[in-house]
Amino acid sequence: MFSWMKQSILKPLLVIMLLAAVFPVLGAEQRLSLTNAEQKWLASVDVIRLCSDPDWMPYEAIGEAGQHTGIMSDFHELWSQMMDKPVKLEPTVSWEQALQFMQENKCDVLSSAQDVPSRRHYLSVTRPFINYPFAVATQPGQQFIINLLPLMDKSFAMVKGYAAVELIRAQYPDIRLMLVDSAKVGLKLVEKGRVYGFIDTVPSINYQTLKHGISHIKISGVLEQHYAMSVGVRHDLPQLLSIYNKAIAETHEEERQRILNNWLSLEFDYKVDMTLVWQVLAVLALLTSLFLYHYFTVRRANRELQQANRQLEHVSQRDHLTGMPNRLFLQQAFEAELQRYQRYGHSFSLLMMDIDHFKRINDAFGHVVGDEILKTMANLLLENVRGIDIAGRWGGEEFLILCPETDLQGAWNLAEQLRKLIGQTEFGLDNMNITASFGVTDFRDDEMIEDCIKRADQALYRAKHSGRDQTISY
Repeated sequence: MFSWMKQSILKPLLVIMLLAAVFPVLGAEQRLSLTNAEQKWLASVDVIRLCSDPDWMPYEAIGEAGQHTGIMSDFHELWSQMMDKPVKLEPTVSWEQALQFMQENKCDVLSSAQDVPSRRHYLSVTRPFINYPFAVATQPGQQFIINLLPLMDKSFAMVKGYAAVELIRAQYPDIRLMLVDSAKVGLKLVEKGRVYGFIDTVPSINYQTLKHGISHIKISGVLEQHYAMSVGVRHDLPQLLSIYNKAIAETHEEERQRILNNWLSLEFDYKVDMTLVWQVLAVLALLTSLFLYHYFTVRRANRELQQANRQLEHVSQRDHLTGMPNRLFLQQAFEAELQRYQRYGHSFSLLMMDIDHFKRINDAFGHVVGDEILKTMANLLLENVRGIDIAGRWGGEEFLILCPETDLQGAWNLAEQLRKLIGQTEFGLDNMNITASFGVTDFRDDEMIEDCIKRADQALYRAKHSGRDQTISY
């Protein structure tokens, strides 16, 4: 009898141990393999002092309660657990003060950093763990930007103290930069027409425009230069640099994507309540029969997780305001269509549409009404394009339609049908009709997708400056 009881208790315990080893979410924490010197250094400190940018969301910020928040806060919390050493935020009021604290040895680690010459005398950086291209935000009427060389007569805003300033100046020595205190200030300067564009990464620009209600802005181009996000470590702490490099190397891709999705998919909130899981595990330690209950519970959780992942993928490819495909989805569609073109020679065309005088609508009726106009326009386009066409929001009041199996004349005909339909539609504005301008082009041999988009943008620009409410093909 005792033998039977011993086996019935030990078997589920062994299963629990195996589950804990395979599924870290059940409690097993990942530890780093450190050298004696690295372990000795960690043992010599009580905490690792952290400095961060107080206003660079969604990457990081310092909240009203003085807490570290954003993408980088989740990464540093994960690495703190892996090192088994607490990380303490040293509050700062600006990015420049954070850099000053690092030079004065008031901090051990700079939350995110880029390797630039001006910092190398006091700062080392880890291997990169995130790469984001720089983007340029302009007013909606500006042309599509591939590089900045043709725009050296224009002025651009960037946040002072950022490594991006040095990287852009190294690539474009003659660029005219206005350095500002925050992304909000830079984007407002663009909106008011005081500078041509604002340079930062796509997630930062999108977050700041949504947060501060800056609607008369669009991302007009993505540059070749990238921000390679690393952790900055004091130059005199080589052991800590090595420890962080090991933590970054041991960060699994699934964990990296979970953190990024948590902050970049703003409308989705997926939470797991672990209380029930721990209760089930406690019962499993005593009663073999409840193991089956746990087994079916895990299966149900896996189905829910798969569904959540599908929802996450859907959210990441949709515009949060209109529900249309967003720029990321459209770019993926471009690549798929380009492969079809290269393999089978099937032609395709591009329509770029912009709502005429949209800024006047926002000024006259407010941004809430402006948002409703964008939603109505999105529904109108989705309901009236062909089944094979892909319509999405490109940015601001600008929409883009990809037309597979369509030559230039066919695309022009579709644009004209949509333009006339828009002009006949009641949008609910007193004494104001809504019209739109279209630029149309087709894809050509031996060119990049960016070239085709640029031509459509140029055609749209000509339509806007030739009286609006018309279609021009390039």
